[in-house]
Amino acid sequence: MIQKALQYLVGLKDNKTYVIGGKTYSDNQLHYIEEPIYKRRTVEFGSLDAIVKMIKTELPDYDGPLFVRITNHKCVDVITRPNKQENRMVPYSAHCTDTEFMEGWREQDKAIIELRSRFLPTEDSDYLINLVSRINNDEGVKTEDNGVSQTVVVKKGVQLAATEAVKPRLNLTPFRTFREVPQPMSEFILRLDENGRIGLFEADGGMWKIEAKINIQTYLETALADEVKFGAVVIMI
Repeated sequence: MIQKALQYLVGLKDNKTYVIGGKTYSDNQLHYIEEPIYKRRTVEFGSLDAIVKMIKTELPDYDGPLFVRITNHKCVDVITRPNKQENRMVPYSAHCTDTEFMEGWREQDKAIIELRSRFLPTEDSDYLINLVSRINNDEGVKTEDNGVSQTVVVKKGVQLAATEAVKPRLNLTPFRTFREVPQPMSEFILRLDENGRIGLFEADGGMWKIEAKINIQTYLETALADEVKFGAVVIMI
């Protein structure tokens, strides 16, 4: 009991430091006590308009500017400055909830539905709808394809058929980013197989994604013009 009491009293002594050889030493073991870190839960939205309204409403609550990062064509994150612990918060995030168009093969009826509901009308989309709707799939589709151009036998009237050259490349505008911004048009390769299926394949190497991000940036810079002008909001791609 006496030994434990003495050890306790020794533990209560004041901490002393000594400088030896230019280095500071302590005669007692020290422990760093971290301050509790408060992190605001990220609120997720499905539109750019919601992000703009939240920033305009709650901007005075933040110390320093907010950084709006366009992460990709379907995601925008709002980031704060680092706090005392060098941690950043992401108070808001917007995610485009539209199902993205997937390249590949699809049946005739599904292709027509997609072209009507998930594409903006263009000259080439009208051409493709007209072509697909005239494909005679009762006894198969006869095609000739040399990799550059393709021909397909399509129904003409009730019993007649004609060989029609198919445009190998089409400029189409599917919904692939937030509805508030212009949808980027891009080039697609069109193919038809012997079973009447329609194949659409992206042919621009993903350049449309860059255009979509620029469109989002333009929208945000316009909607938050005053905040950007005075340095309260910084928008980044």
